[in-house]
Amino acid sequence: MSMPSDPSATSTRITRWLCCPECHAPLTVNGSEILCPSSGFRGSIRDDVAVMLPEATESFFDDTFEFMMHGKLNPGDWSFGYAQQIESLTRSLKPGMLLVDVGCGPGLPYARPDGVEIIGLEPSFKSIRVNRQVDLRVLGSAYAMPLADASVDAIVCFYAIHHMVGDKVNDSISNLSRAFREFGRVLKPNGTLFVFEMTPIALFLCLQALGWNLGRRLIGKKLDMRFFSAKEVKAIGEQTLPRGTIHEMTEFKVSPAQPSHLFSACPGLEFRGSCTRWHRGFTNGECHPSERPVGGHVQSNECLPRAA
Repeated sequence: MSMPSDPSATSTRITRWLCCPECHAPLTVNGSEILCPSSGFRGSIRDDVAVMLPEATESFFDDTFEFMMHGKLNPGDWSFGYAQQIESLTRSLKPGMLLVDVGCGPGLPYARPDGVEIIGLEPSFKSIRVNRQVDLRVLGSAYAMPLADASVDAIVCFYAIHHMVGDKVNDSISNLSRAFREFGRVLKPNGTLFVFEMTPIALFLCLQALGWNLGRRLIGKKLDMRFFSAKEVKAIGEQTLPRGTIHEMTEFKVSPAQPSHLFSACPGLEFRGSCTRWHRGFTNGECHPSERPVGGHVQSNECLPRAA
């Protein structure tokens, strides 16, 4: 569903949902200016987008905008990797929830659930300005989210975290850790974080570990992906998310017989994806049953020990 442009509604949603990305204080809107009286932060509204990054900030997604738009206009190319994940997500969303889609791009791969309001957080202006499926479009960073503490019901990262790269492997791990700390900060108690990703096979992970830093030095930001193993993602969650957060992982597999030209050159290839889900259901460290994702095999259901 396409959301109509409404400047007054955008201003209202900014003051209702967003806060200063630097000090998390409330914002004011004056025409096209977004201001934080506490820190002096200044953002803007441009093309009905809340710009919460410096105007000079560029994203490598700006250079891949045409590719991203192709995926939006031709969803069948990747529907084989989305269908089960979308079912898992939409079954968990209820009317009245506020959802943040991190790295939402130019469009959503899922239909808006009835009664759910969506904030799209995206580092590429070219992508976010054409996304008409979210209630508020925000040019911002997952490392400094312009959202108040305990303010959102759910966060989804749909094939986004492998783009949170730095110049070295350790920088990429640090980036994801920063993002997860922000996710833990802005989620409400009983909130849920969904991370959907491709699941690399062991051989790929070994080759990536051996060559990623060299590849980044040789081709720079053109190497804009680094895939995390399930073990790495779980460890980062344990180190950064609040105590009592329940961890679950569901693996999805798609047969190479699934219709898609992406498999035509590699008939033996099997797509493997996963949903790693954290639920802030409890704050005392106890583990209780929670609603499990559907469409795959739950590999773990554990309670994180780290203190908030």
